[in-house]
Amino acid sequence: MNDNTETQDLELALLNRARRYCAAAEQCSDAVRQKVSAWGGDPQMAGRIIARLHDEGYLDDIRYARRYCESKLLGQHWGRQKVAYQLRMKHLAPEAIAAGMDAVDDEAYMQALADLAAKKARTLPLDDRRRKLTAFLASRGYAISEINQVLINISEP
Repeated sequence: MNDNTETQDLELALLNRARRYCAAAEQCSDAVRQKVSAWGGDPQMAGRIIARLHDEGYLDDIRYARRYCESKLLGQHWGRQKVAYQLRMKHLAPEAIAAGMDAVDDEAYMQALADLAAKKARTLPLDDRRRKLTAFLASRGYAISEINQVLINISEP
């Protein structure tokens, strides 16, 4: 066997492994690139595998961003700032991040924030509730303007 055949065999094996990886759960290009490298592929091979996965529909960064945003914004109650930061760390294009953020309904997002704020407010002492609640929500990635909008509706007992 020559080096070219071995390289092609490795690339095919890694492509099949990457297909299974993407079929199991939605992935982004950066995650696949890291996996292919960890499995022994070189950067050029990873690029070819990612292009093929895109062509075959296994990989779509916009689809990934939409699912990620829905999960984190509505399910995990993260704020938009934190989610956008996490997506940038995954090297997603600004267009994919914007598409992901646009996929989440503003009313549902604000309702998730209001629910989280009300739940947390019940656990905080009255004397410093507003400051501690603001700090908590900001640490979750919510913008101050969003926090203030929700805090107006939280009544003091």
